[in-house]
Amino acid sequence: MGADTTVNRLAVLAGAPGRARILEQAHRLFLEQGYAAVSMQQIADAAGVNKATLYHHFRDKEDLFLAVYGAELARIEDAVSAAVSGEGTLRERLQRVAAWFLAAPIWDVGRLMAELKRHVDEERRAELLRRVHFPWEVLLPVLQDASDELSADPELVAELFFGMLLSQARRAKLNQQPPPPGLPRTIVDILLDGAGAGESRATHALPLPPPPQPPQ
Repeated sequence: MGADTTVNRLAVLAGAPGRARILEQAHRLFLEQGYAAVSMQQIADAAGVNKATLYHHFRDKEDLFLAVYGAELARIEDAVSAAVSGEGTLRERLQRVAAWFLAAPIWDVGRLMAELKRHVDEERRAELLRRVHFPWEVLLPVLQDASDELSADPELVAELFFGMLLSQARRAKLNQQPPPPGLPRTIVDILLDGAGAGESRATHALPLPPPPQPPQ
């Protein structure tokens, strides 16, 4: 996806500067307090606008939440597309995706997704998801093109890849420490090569100690 397309699409999602500020503050409050605990008045106060302005941009809280979630998915979609569209092997392109994913505050999406399913009408959710894509959907065509390099279904590989990334991003947040620099490469190596020791590594493995004997 080209830079102009990205800018134009995000501009449509964000709209005027006032709308962008509302989305920014709503995003923060929804993550900090949860959908149910946040009022439209709180969001208006945090964004420095009155409620009339808030309702000029968004018809209700569900509409505002959908805009927040959609903008977050669009940001991720564009970043993943940019990472995989460059030159390089499949391994190198996946490493670029992993490096961006682990450096970005991506873990927020899981919280927003849970709130979306809990509080937003199914029909309105479906309408949003017709306009945006999850990151594994963006990656899927790349994996399908390289299916001869994979030993599993490309769709499963895409889902497992982002599951690994999400778990490590969440762990880094809980530990309040950035992921190790070599983690993107490790994740991709495990995804493509497996985590088990092959013959070359198994010959150098230390023998396991015998199990302890029960007391006589």
